[in-house]
Amino acid sequence: MFTLLRQRNFALLWFGGLISIMGDSVLNVALPFFVYQVSGSTLATAVMVAAELLPRLLFGSIAGVFVDRWDRKKVMVIASLSQGIVILPLFLVHSTETLWIVYLISFVQVTFAMFFGPAENALLPLLVPEDKLIQANSLNAMNNNFARLIGPPIGGAILALWGLTGVVLFDSLTFVIAGLMILSITESGRVAPPPQAGAKPEGTSWSQFWKEWAEGIEIVRKDRVVAVLFITVVLLNFGGVMIDPLGAAYIIDVVKSGAEIFGLLIGVQAVGGIVGGLIAGRVGQRMSTARLYGWAEIILGIILIVRYNIPYLPILFAMTLLIGLPAALGIAALETLFQRNVPNTHLGRISGALNSTVGITSLFGVIGVSGMLGEVLGIVPVLNIAAGITILTGLIALLFLPAKA
Repeated sequence: MFTLLRQRNFALLWFGGLISIMGDSVLNVALPFFVYQVSGSTLATAVMVAAELLPRLLFGSIAGVFVDRWDRKKVMVIASLSQGIVILPLFLVHSTETLWIVYLISFVQVTFAMFFGPAENALLPLLVPEDKLIQANSLNAMNNNFARLIGPPIGGAILALWGLTGVVLFDSLTFVIAGLMILSITESGRVAPPPQAGAKPEGTSWSQFWKEWAEGIEIVRKDRVVAVLFITVVLLNFGGVMIDPLGAAYIIDVVKSGAEIFGLLIGVQAVGGIVGGLIAGRVGQRMSTARLYGWAEIILGIILIVRYNIPYLPILFAMTLLIGLPAALGIAALETLFQRNVPNTHLGRISGALNSTVGITSLFGVIGVSGMLGEVLGIVPVLNIAAGITILTGLIALLFLPAKA
C-alpha cells in the first residue's frame, strides 16, 4: 500500500492533505476552547458550530457543480491558499465584542472547504490506477487519524504558549504549504475537454448551471449503486451527529470521569483508525468493496453498542481502540465505491449534493433528535439508537449493493 507514496503526484496530494488536516485539527481544538474561555458561554460555541454547518447547506451542492467544470487541482490550490489568508483576521479577536469575527471567518473558511473536498475526491482517481483506489483511499483515511492523534496536543500547547495568534499562524502556514504541494502535482485536474471554439452555448450560464446540477441528481436517482451509497451516507451521518453532542455527557454522567479521559479516548480511537487504514488496503484486495463496506458498518455498530452499555474504563478504552478499525475500513470502501461508480466528470456535483444533504441531516440530528431525545429517553438509549442506525446502514449495503461493486 505504501508503495503508492512513491508515485510523486499521489504523494504530494497525500502529504498536502495530511499537513492541511493537521492544521485544521489544531484550530478545531483551540478555537472552541478560546471562544468559551473568552465568553464563558456554551451558546457562543454553539453559534460557531452553526456558522460552520451553514455553508454545507448553502453551497455544498453548488460547489460540486463548479468543481466538475473547473480544473480540480487549481480549485484545491486556490481554496487552500484562500483558507490560509481568510483566517488571519482571527488575530483581532480578544473579547466577546469581537467574537462576530470568529463566526464570520468560520463561515467563510468552511465555504472554501466546500470546494476543496469534492475537488480532492474527484482528483484522486486521476492520479492512481482504478485497481489501486482502495489502497489510496485507505491511506487518505489514515490522514484524519494521524491529524486527530497529533493535532489536539499541538493545538493545546500552542494555545497555552502563544495564544490564539500562534494557533492561527500555524494553521495558516499549513494551508499555504498544502496549497504549494498540490500546485506541484504535474497531472492536470481537468477531465472534460474545453468547449470547441465557435460552439453555440446551451442557454445562459445559470440555466446551464442548473442543468449540470440536475444531471448529478439524475445519477443519484437512476443509478442503483449510487442511490444506495447516497442513502447509507445520509444514515451514517445522521447516526454520527446523534452521538457527537452526547459524547461528553456520556463520559461525565455515565462513566463518571472527566475531560482527561475524554481527551485520551480521542487519541486511542485515532490509533485504531491508523491501524484500520493499514488493514483496509490489504483486505480491499481480497474482498468485494461493497461487502467490505457493509460488514465494516455492522461491526462498527456492534462495537458501539458494547462501548455504550458497559461503562467500565478498561472496556471503554478497548472498544474505543476497536472502533477505529471498522471506521477506517468503511471510509476507504465508501470513497472507492463512489469513485468507481460515478463518472469522474460528475464526482464533484455528487460530493456537493452529499455535503448539502448531510448538512441538513446534521442540523436535524443534533438539534431535533439528539438533544430532545437525550432529555426524554436518556443518554445511553439515544446512543444505542445511533449505533443501531450504523448497523442498519451496513445491512442496507449488504442487501442492496451488488456483491461485485
